[in-house]
Amino acid sequence: MIMDNTVLVLGAGASMPYGFPSGRELFFIIKKGLNIFTQGKRIVWEKLRTLGIKDKEIIDFRSALNYADSPSVDAFLEHRSEFSEVGKLSIALILIPYEDERRLFNIDGSADMPSSWYRYLMDKLNAKDCDEFKYNKLSVITFNYDRSWEHYLFTALKNRYGITDDECTESLSFIPIIHVHGSLGSLPWQASNYSRPYEKTNDLSEIQKASKQIIVMSEKEEYASVFHTVFKLMEKASKIYFLGFGYHNTNLRRLGILNLSNKANKFGTSVGIGNAEWRSISDTWGITFKGTDVDILSLFRDYFPL
Repeated sequence: MIMDNTVLVLGAGASMPYGFPSGRELFFIIKKGLNIFTQGKRIVWEKLRTLGIKDKEIIDFRSALNYADSPSVDAFLEHRSEFSEVGKLSIALILIPYEDERRLFNIDGSADMPSSWYRYLMDKLNAKDCDEFKYNKLSVITFNYDRSWEHYLFTALKNRYGITDDECTESLSFIPIIHVHGSLGSLPWQASNYSRPYEKTNDLSEIQKASKQIIVMSEKEEYASVFHTVFKLMEKASKIYFLGFGYHNTNLRRLGILNLSNKANKFGTSVGIGNAEWRSISDTWGITFKGTDVDILSLFRDYFPL
């Protein structure tokens, strides 16, 4: 079990072992979907049109994406809020097809998944029963839209202990999971005005509903509320792990980590980050690294265990 107050801060790299694209990859997938013909049709374009987006707005959105060269779609939308609706719809159209439960649990694989840090974390949370499970001291802050971690956690917990959905939901209520950018919809076991199962769908009405659950940074009122909650969780932490995170200064500033009054140890993965970059991040934000290309499992197993 995890007995020290621990906060995980997840970036897009945390979901990549389960098939999801990085923030940069999502940007290019959307660009490609708006620019490339498939069997004589622009598939993403046609779906956006069906969802009520006018051709001119699609053209303007495509042109701006082509030349903005932003690090991610959400970073682009922060500065171009006029594209909020078409941007959110594009995100939902692209990401929902990646929701594959079988990949989360490697159902079709003949060998173990060496990169399955979800399973590693679930093993650390393991308790003698679901009542004891509630005493784990973990909070999760995610910048991702996907719901893969909480779906994995719910499904694994339910099947390990043989408990009902209600019992599982009650146990998980003790582990806060905060989506700072919103998500592709709550899962059926989560209290919400809108929920959908963790699965692929071609139902455009469901995709449109899911897109409305996404929050872009320009929606400041919602952001002020969510980051206030996030800050309170980190204030209680003794350990904070940044996993698959991009370390953009804007995101780190919004988290308020320099204003924390506690002395939490802060650790981070470094895949795709150069030596000079992680040293600069460490000096500025107080995050400890162990060189370049340290992934999530290596961070936990070799350097900074939970």
